[in-house]
Amino acid sequence: MQQLTNLESTLLNGLIQKYPTLKSHIPYLKVKERKITATGMEVNFEYLNSVEELNFVAINALFSGEEYIEIKSLKQGLGYVIDITDGKISYIEFTTYGEKWNGKLDDYKIIKE
Repeated sequence: MQQLTNLESTLLNGLIQKYPTLKSHIPYLKVKERKITATGMEVNFEYLNSVEELNFVAINALFSGEEYIEIKSLKQGLGYVIDITDGKISYIEFTTYGEKWNGKLDDYKIIKE
């Protein structure tokens, strides 16, 4: 298991603005896997074992803030969605707009649309 990156944490903070009940989930989230795809990356989450005290509200949604992620190595940047299934934060999917990408998020800027 891996820790959340700064970008992942920032995007999850945007998520809890819309779904405040998910705020208590963040300390229990760890990255199970970061998987590079042809034009993006999937960040799959898992919860730590001690989640009994969490309240899993029946939320099923794909969340994306009104923003995109600017990266120097990509002409058009990245979009993203965060999946919530059965009240659990499942994954973040980053996608380019048809460009190949190496998955590096070293130098990024979040741009509100």
